Amino acid sequence: MHEPTGLRERKKAETRTAISQAVLHLALDRGLEAVTADDIAAAANVSVRTFHNYFGTKEEALVAAWRSEFQVHVDALRDRPAGEPILVSLEHVFSVIASSVGDCPGDVAAHTDLLWTSLAMARHRSVLLDEAILMITEVAAARTGTDAATDVYPHLVTAAAISAIVTAFQFPPPGSPAPPDRERLLHECFALLRAGLERVEAVST
Repeated sequence: MHEPTGLRERKKAETRTAISQAVLHLALDRGLEAVTADDIAAAANVSVRTFHNYFGTKEEALVAAWRSEFQVHVDALRDRPAGEPILVSLEHVFSVIASSVGDCPGDVAAHTDLLWTSLAMARHRSVLLDEAILMITEVAAARTGTDAATDVYPHLVTAAAISAIVTAFQFPPPGSPAPPDRERLLHECFALLRAGLERVEAVST
């Protein structure tokens, strides 16, 4: 008997998720360069052939994992209190990301930085940012009563918020003597944004 289509598709989705999460965990533990197809297959409990059936490269699998992780945060943003200023909501959600990295062991935190800034991930990084900007813009528009198709405000807020978290993760430059406090840097960035954008938000809403 053939499996029902729904069950088959669910199993495929579960396998895809298992592989992408395996890549993410291995990359955070060892660094992406040290991760092999054999490592990924063993961690996901699949064959190497199955891994390649789902993803062309480990970078593609990592991107899939990041998409899933980011969707969780977008959903959390959507669930913030309706009357909360959008920049406060964004700061809260993004600070969860920053603090989760800050709470990691030193090697994991370092690998997180390298995964995001590595040359191997450069072309994927721009695609991920574009997708993140689109998703957040849609939530920002809904939360502020604006229209993403005709109003510039949700686009501006989203671009500023994305810039804040990117800045928090890229500053100070590599080689600084002390590990950066990503969460503190993020709050500092948002404080600067609110100083210039809160009044605009009040007008827009």
